[in-house]
Amino acid sequence: MQTRGELATSPKAQRRDRQDEPLPVDLTTLPSRSFAHWLGTTGSGLTWDVYQGDAKLVLQQLPDESFHCVITSPPYYWLRDYGVLGQTGQEETVGGYVSAICSVMDEVRRVLVNDGVLFLNLGDTYYSGKGKSHGVDPKSNKRRFGLRAVDKSGGVGIGIRPKSSIGVPWRVALEMAKRSWVLRSPIIWHRKNSLPEAVKDRPRRSYEYVFMFVKNRRYYFDRSAVMNVEVEEDVWTISARPKPTNGIDTAPFPDELVQRCLDLGCPPSGSVLDPYAGSGTTLRVALASGRRATGIDLSTKFCQYIVENLSALL
Repeated sequence: MQTRGELATSPKAQRRDRQDEPLPVDLTTLPSRSFAHWLGTTGSGLTWDVYQGDAKLVLQQLPDESFHCVITSPPYYWLRDYGVLGQTGQEETVGGYVSAICSVMDEVRRVLVNDGVLFLNLGDTYYSGKGKSHGVDPKSNKRRFGLRAVDKSGGVGIGIRPKSSIGVPWRVALEMAKRSWVLRSPIIWHRKNSLPEAVKDRPRRSYEYVFMFVKNRRYYFDRSAVMNVEVEEDVWTISARPKPTNGIDTAPFPDELVQRCLDLGCPPSGSVLDPYAGSGTTLRVALASGRRATGIDLSTKFCQYIVENLSALL
């Protein structure tokens, strides 16, 4: 394993002629952008990369059509504070958040192969409008805030009334559709065994969305991954309890959810990207399934945690 402070690419890292043979993301000649970059190889010979930096800026340095599949879960709107300057999720308006996510997805679309698939996991947020914090939540100390944008009066830039569900996932999905993505399937992830919400005046949510996006009419898809698994193929009942992260307070999704996405939308020896890597679940599961993996995260602490874990893989 090695680390370096800039991104670069070799002459080999050019646009591929064949979609089923992606070139390795070998970064050696691009201009310095002061990003930390760790490279490694598992005991079975699979390569992985971890980049510490802003997702959009890092992606801009990666070559076109480098990944078969993207599986990611960006920070949700005003649900957690990771204490990192420039973090996604604390924009003052809903429009600002949607724009931030979609600008990253623009770059994701470029680095995804033409028959590639994106799985985007997003949860919703409620607009409080009370003028005080309602962010204390026993489920995570990262949910303790000062005055949040969703607690201020003014409708967070979209003019909605207090106590309204903002509809963040669909706002992002519809904006992505305007930017040439094909929304192929809105999948419901039924979060089995999740901790209940602390609410008394509405039904407690038990699901999130996993949007399946593609670039073109033809794309890799193995339907056998959802046949005879669920009563409904687009409702996935998967436990919301992820693997322990030893003090790294992220919001990781479970291994089974990542594996389901890989089985559906990534060739067996494909390459996988997560531009909001967090604790590295996507990378770890991808490597365990025989696929190459690349992750990006703004937090140095999270990246170091990922590198530590991936370096121990056999």
